[in-house]
Amino acid sequence: MADLRKQTDMTQATHACPYCSAPLTNPRRVQCGAPECKRRYRNERQRDFQAKHRSTTGRSYSRQYDKPRVKAYPITCAQCQRQVTVTKATSQYCSHQCFYDAKYGKDRPRQSSQGVAAHKRLSPRRRRAMRAIRVAERGTAGTVPWIAGTCTRCGDAFVRRQARTVRHCSRRCQIRDKAARRRALQVGATVDAISRYRIHVRDGWTCHICGDPVDRDAVVPDLEAPVLDHVIALAKGGSHSEGNLRTAHFYCNSVKRDLKVGWSALAG
Repeated sequence: MADLRKQTDMTQATHACPYCSAPLTNPRRVQCGAPECKRRYRNERQRDFQAKHRSTTGRSYSRQYDKPRVKAYPITCAQCQRQVTVTKATSQYCSHQCFYDAKYGKDRPRQSSQGVAAHKRLSPRRRRAMRAIRVAERGTAGTVPWIAGTCTRCGDAFVRRQARTVRHCSRRCQIRDKAARRRALQVGATVDAISRYRIHVRDGWTCHICGDPVDRDAVVPDLEAPVLDHVIALAKGGSHSEGNLRTAHFYCNSVKRDLKVGWSALAG
């Protein structure tokens, strides 16, 4: 059966594989498909393509993305009269030394690396480190001074590096004071520079509504937290000044709202 199929293939074959001479029945096939035949066929196609591309462009297809070669220009140095090759068509000198010799003269004062100041021979990173060491030895931190004081909101002592006057120990206290001033300005009230801590000390850390002491360490929304209450509410034309501010519990201030002073106002 196998011999009969082989004889049938030989009778139906139109041509043979050019590499292994195997019979091919498809007239469009150029090789039999064996791995070795396929490799030889691809190599021939690649060689033909490269030869055609080289004859057309003057360079191989695989080198088409290479950077162009730097042009070389033979010149005679205008200073030392040497025959050299340079990469720039307008160059007149073979080196920087010849250029400076022609510009400033051969007898110009020269400074070696030994004559350069020590701080100039160091790297930028090394110079910054040495500068930081000198600042630490002087006990300073540059031109910006350190300012010590007491926070006008929470009363904590602070030491901050700042070029201007500082009234708060942190950004948080500063933002909260600005929010209180902004709320007063929005209703058209008079706004003065106040010290929250000074008002609490003045009132003895005692709520002016109920008469009980406030918790100094508590913060809002704790009901015992100390807050500032406007005696005459901002909505009723009161000012945001120390004369119109009193210490109060957060709870008492929330219940009082914009009513009169004291718990007696809540009964009416």
